[in-house]
Amino acid sequence: MSHFVQNTLSGLKKLLDNTNQMKLISYEGEVREVTCSFNTEAITAEIEKFENENSKLPEDYKAFLTLHNGARIYESIGEDGGKLGDGLEIFSLDEIKEHQEIEYLREHGIPIAHLLNDCYLILDTEKLKSGDPNYLNIMEFTELSSLNLNFEIFLDRYIISQGEAFWSWIIYTAENYYETR
Repeated sequence: MSHFVQNTLSGLKKLLDNTNQMKLISYEGEVREVTCSFNTEAITAEIEKFENENSKLPEDYKAFLTLHNGARIYESIGEDGGKLGDGLEIFSLDEIKEHQEIEYLREHGIPIAHLLNDCYLILDTEKLKSGDPNYLNIMEFTELSSLNLNFEIFLDRYIISQGEAFWSWIIYTAENYYETR
């Protein structure tokens, strides 16, 4: 299987200005300014060491790590120019280890990212062992659910949706949308 993680990230980077910022359109026409930042790549030896100490990582996620050992995507910029700490924070290998120390995350798999308000992306190690390609779960507060996606499809859709919670769009209909806003 070929991975398109690099193409997705290259496309995003083409839209950033020289300060790694861009404007996005959000719900109901709101325009917001965001920034993206990318760590340097992880070397193969670091990835192998992590896998030896923990669990085998999926190939598409390792493809990301060989480009960037962590990133922040669509972090909002406040009116004062400061970063607001939201968006998608994809952990570095060291940050994954730190988050694995949190029991309620560790018991569900390998936490690889934090997003929105108290949501985590978690690699389901049982699905990975069984070869299930839909190994990515989301923990929203304390509720764990399958996204029925792998990492690169999640990343691609997250970038295309400009940082919105695309996985919940199906629950909003013309009947209930206005009640939930």
